[in-house]
Amino acid sequence: MLGVFSPLMAQNMSDSQVLEYVKEGIRQGKEQKQLASELARKGVTKEQAMRVKQLYEQQNNVNASNATGTDVNESRLREEMKENTSDMLEDHPSTQDLARGNQVFGRNIFNTRNLTFEPSVNIATPLNYRLGPGDEVIIDIWGASQNTIRQQISPDGTINIQKIGPVNLNGLTISEANDYLKKTLNKIYNGLNNTNDPTSDIRLTLGSIRTIQINVMGEVVQPGTYSLSSFSTVFHALYRAGGVSDIGSLRNVQLVRNGKNIATIDVYQFIMKGNIQDDVRLQEGDVVIVPAYDVLVKIDGKVKRPMRFEMKKDENLSTLISYAGGFDADAYTRSLRVVRQNGQEYEVNTVKDL
Repeated sequence: MLGVFSPLMAQNMSDSQVLEYVKEGIRQGKEQKQLASELARKGVTKEQAMRVKQLYEQQNNVNASNATGTDVNESRLREEMKENTSDMLEDHPSTQDLARGNQVFGRNIFNTRNLTFEPSVNIATPLNYRLGPGDEVIIDIWGASQNTIRQQISPDGTINIQKIGPVNLNGLTISEANDYLKKTLNKIYNGLNNTNDPTSDIRLTLGSIRTIQINVMGEVVQPGTYSLSSFSTVFHALYRAGGVSDIGSLRNVQLVRNGKNIATIDVYQFIMKGNIQDDVRLQEGDVVIVPAYDVLVKIDGKVKRPMRFEMKKDENLSTLISYAGGFDADAYTRSLRVVRQNGQEYEVNTVKDL
C-alpha cells in the first residue's frame, strides 16, 4: 500500500515547544538519536533545531550567572543537559537521513558541503557575455596590422583607443563587440573589414571581470545584497544566500530586472534532468525573489524516494511517483491511497491500477 498525503499534514512545533520536548526527553533518559528522529517526524527542521540550540544556551547562561553556592547539584544537571541538548540538536537527522520521509526533496541543494555553486572564471569568454563598466578587455589584432590593446571599461561604458577616441562597449555581447570593433578599428588598421579577403583580424577577450551587486529576497536563509562575479547566475546567488528557507519554493524562483520579471526558474529541472537553460546569468541590480511554496506533497510507502516534494498545480500523481524514483520492486501498485486535507477534515481516495 502506498500513501500519498496532500497537502502536507505536518504539525509545526514552536521553538519553545521543541525546547521543552528536548528537556523532557533528556530527563526520561532518551538517547540523542531517538530524540532527533522524533523531532524530525514532528516536522522540526535543522534550521529550527539550531535556533532552539541557541535559545537553550542563552537561557542556560542566564541561569548559570544567577546560581548560588547552594545550587551545585542543579547547576551540574543544567550543564549536563546543555551538553546533551546541544549535541542532539547538532545531530539533527536532516543531515543524517534519520527521518528521510520528512525531508523536502532538493531543499538542501544550495547549502550542502558536497556541492559548491561558485562561478568558474577559468573558462573561455562566453560569446553571449555582456560587457559593462569594470570589465577589462583585451583586443588582439594580427595579420598585416598587429597590436594588442588592454583596457578597463570606464564607468561611462567606454574604452579610449588612440587616434579614435572613446569607444562605447557597454551592454554589448562579446560577439557584438567583436563585429563593432572590426568596423571601428578599420579606420586605423587596414584589412580588418575586407569581407572577401581580410588581411588582418581582431579578437576581443576578457582579462579580469567586474563585480556586480544583486539582491536576493524572499524565502531564503540569508536575504540581502551580495557582490558577485559578473559570470554569476541565479544558482550562484541562491548558494550565497544559504539556499531556500523551510517554506521557500524551488519551483518558482523569480528573476526581476529593471522592474520586470524576466525569468522563472524551476530548480527541479536541474536536479532531475540536469537542465540549466533556466539558470540565467545575472546583471547589475538584478533581484532574485524566492516566494513561499504553493503545494507540498508527501509520498510514503514502497517507493524509492519517500520524501516531501514541491508540486506544481498542473502536475499529477504520475509525476509525483516519477519524482519519487518509481516503485520498489515489491510494491503493490494496484491500489494507492491518497489522503487530502480539506479544511479540518481529511478526504481519503483510493487509486486503482495506476
